[in-house]
Amino acid sequence: MEKTNYQNFNETIFHEVLDNGLNVYMIPKQEYHKVFATFTTNYGSFDQSFIDPVSNRKVNQPAGIAHFLEHKMFSMPDKTDAFETLSKLGVNANAYTSFDRTSYLFSGTNNTKEALEYLLHYVQTPYFTPSSVKKEQGIIDEELRMYQDYPSQRLFYGLLQNMYQKHPVNTEIGGTTLSIKKITAKKLYQAYNAFYHPSNMVLLLVGNINAEEMMSLIRDNQAKKGYQKQDPIKRFMPKEPKKIVTRHSEVLMSVTMPKVGLGFKLTPKSGLEALKQDFALSILLDMYFSSSSKYYNDLLKEGLVNESFEYSTIQETDMLSIAFTSDTAEPEALEERLIKMVLSLKRKKLDEETFQRLKKGMKGQFIMSLNSLESISMSFTKYHSHGISIFDVPSLIESITIEDLREVTSLIKKNCISSLYIRPSKA
Repeated sequence: MEKTNYQNFNETIFHEVLDNGLNVYMIPKQEYHKVFATFTTNYGSFDQSFIDPVSNRKVNQPAGIAHFLEHKMFSMPDKTDAFETLSKLGVNANAYTSFDRTSYLFSGTNNTKEALEYLLHYVQTPYFTPSSVKKEQGIIDEELRMYQDYPSQRLFYGLLQNMYQKHPVNTEIGGTTLSIKKITAKKLYQAYNAFYHPSNMVLLLVGNINAEEMMSLIRDNQAKKGYQKQDPIKRFMPKEPKKIVTRHSEVLMSVTMPKVGLGFKLTPKSGLEALKQDFALSILLDMYFSSSSKYYNDLLKEGLVNESFEYSTIQETDMLSIAFTSDTAEPEALEERLIKMVLSLKRKKLDEETFQRLKKGMKGQFIMSLNSLESISMSFTKYHSHGISIFDVPSLIESITIEDLREVTSLIKKNCISSLYIRPSKA
């Protein structure tokens, strides 16, 4: 078992790759009472096209299948529910699917060894039948329809659909009513066998643990399961055109005041540079649109935004965007002002002192987040997929220069802007 010390944080990470390829990480934190465990597969809603390791043939699967699989993993062959079994052990269990990964997790203070054994057991026990898949299609369809009633969800995905023609980010993680109808038990097993192999997964334990003792338990557990070696999975991502799909769209919903979403599609970098690009963009937006900024306060004084105003970067594999959202009585005027403000960033002389202060603030916030076991667990797999440790993130933030901010401003193009309005529907 490898042991890496991060003296600046007084933290140690234990790591071992098991014979079946499973990456196991442990971060002992004896000052805590709780243990937080996540069992994550490098498989999310983006993974719809890949080479099946069993048949060695290219496979195209329906949108939403990763999320569907997550739902089905809790149904056990003996008709029990894995979630309920973990609850009976006294731990809190959950699972989630994102664009690029699916995680199963629990946290608790007692019975953590038993809970860990069971976590490994149920995630490595697929059980799908045609009837149970059909039943789940109805449940997930209801879930998707419910999300359609959430204005924030409509704004987020509506902007992505306006900007991205082929990239799977333009489809909700749960898929669509039509796509989930194409999911079968056979397709679920195909996806499971490809992406839930231990060599495509990461197990992380954080909290009050004895690393040697837990590693021994995990080694013994996995050695009994007879997994055969599997090579890395070849995945296919469609090439996204630089142009946006739609300049503007509108929908009617039950809202009291119009809502505006404004998106800027940027050219992304890859790997670690993509992460750095995202941090630089976040600092740039904080510089000009945070609650203490001149631009934000100008928008407030002009009555174009209220406290609902938000901005964010959206960075995923092969994509990078900026999104603004706000309630406003004057959608057209707000859109015009925001576009002028964002396009003007290219001409701004970036203030070094403000840049350093914001960078320091971002680094400080990240370090503060390391006080939470949950935050460490959630962030660990995200940064692991970028090839760095969570404890290397502050150094990455520190390495950002004002030139990096100037570089991201050069990516903002007038012809890559899209807007979406949600207007109140008539009663």
